[in-house]
Amino acid sequence: MQPAVIILAAGQASRMGSVKALLQLPGKGCDSSALRGLVDLYRSVGVEEIVLVSGFHAAAVEAEAAALGVMTVRNPQPDQGMFSSVRAGVEALARRAFSGAFFVQPVDVPLVRPLTLMALLDAAQQDAADAAAAKLVCGHAGQPSVLVPVFEGEEGHPPLVPAVCAARILADDGRDGLRGALRGLPLRHVPVADAMILEDMDTPDDYARLRMMAHDREALSPSEAEELLRLRDVPEKGLRHARAVGAVACCLAEALGHARESAGMAAALDPRLALAGGLLHDICKGQERHETAGGELLQRLCLPVMAHLVRDHRDLTLPAGEPVTERELVYLADKYCHGGSFVPLERRFGQKLEIFAQNAPACAAILGRLERARALENRLAREIHTEPAVLAQKVLERRCGVARGYAA
Repeated sequence: MQPAVIILAAGQASRMGSVKALLQLPGKGCDSSALRGLVDLYRSVGVEEIVLVSGFHAAAVEAEAAALGVMTVRNPQPDQGMFSSVRAGVEALARRAFSGAFFVQPVDVPLVRPLTLMALLDAAQQDAADAAAAKLVCGHAGQPSVLVPVFEGEEGHPPLVPAVCAARILADDGRDGLRGALRGLPLRHVPVADAMILEDMDTPDDYARLRMMAHDREALSPSEAEELLRLRDVPEKGLRHARAVGAVACCLAEALGHARESAGMAAALDPRLALAGGLLHDICKGQERHETAGGELLQRLCLPVMAHLVRDHRDLTLPAGEPVTERELVYLADKYCHGGSFVPLERRFGQKLEIFAQNAPACAAILGRLERARALENRLAREIHTEPAVLAQKVLERRCGVARGYAA
């Protein structure tokens, strides 16, 4: 299936006071227009058939589209609302005899992540395979579904619309918008770990908020990390450990940030990022070299920040001149957590030494990992002026209401 995207950029933007398609948002290394960011996004997942619908501010928007090598169609009646732009885009695809599915992407929802588009394309591919199997068995297949991304049950953008819906869209009066035109057709929600599908920019305050959020596109919030764990069917035992590690990593990040600020330094830490990293550190548990597999999974989802936090949590060395970051805190937090309960380093590694007591090379490797964990623990203790193990134990006792366990 070769998909397309219709980018809607015909609005007047009266509440914004500026052309939304040209608003600058932080990207990889520099700011770029919302339109350029979306074009780059879709091209990154293999969508080359891109149709931009202009209307109000057509000259400025079309100039940017031309610089990007994007086909443009002008909505002759942009004052008729968004559905008139959808119809203009669908007409343009129909003239090109396009027969695949197409995304409908408002330019003012600019922070959608690649993982959302990949999830929708995967769902469409699975639907097509199911339809082919049904036709082979039964001689016919049902109508393909309109696919709508949802985060925590709330619908967002962009929907992925089968091309067979084009005639219905073109025949509709648009009174109830795109949703009304598609009413009665099969619709399937596709859960995604992407709250950005819900974020649009209609006002200057919205724009300011999205400029801040744009810096986090390559990471996940704690709620998004929880959703990704759910989508990966992580069992309750794994969730218990993940939440414990996340809570400890978050606490250590708060303590270290406070210590740095008290010393007149920049905190340079995000406790929420440490929490999300802890939640995801074992996302591929059960696979061979699960920490590497987890990093590779998150890299494929275009989440390099999360991949960096996860891929080294089994063992790492921090050079003396390098600052402690969320990555090291996730690593150390994992060492303090036995399931959802506290365990000191000596006991954590001592269990491994008992298991491999008859294997000298394995014991040497375990002792090396213990030495590196102790070195980080000691360094962190000097920076925060307290024992990180004590903080970890308190956090886990508060969370779980359990006895001290391994504290002795």
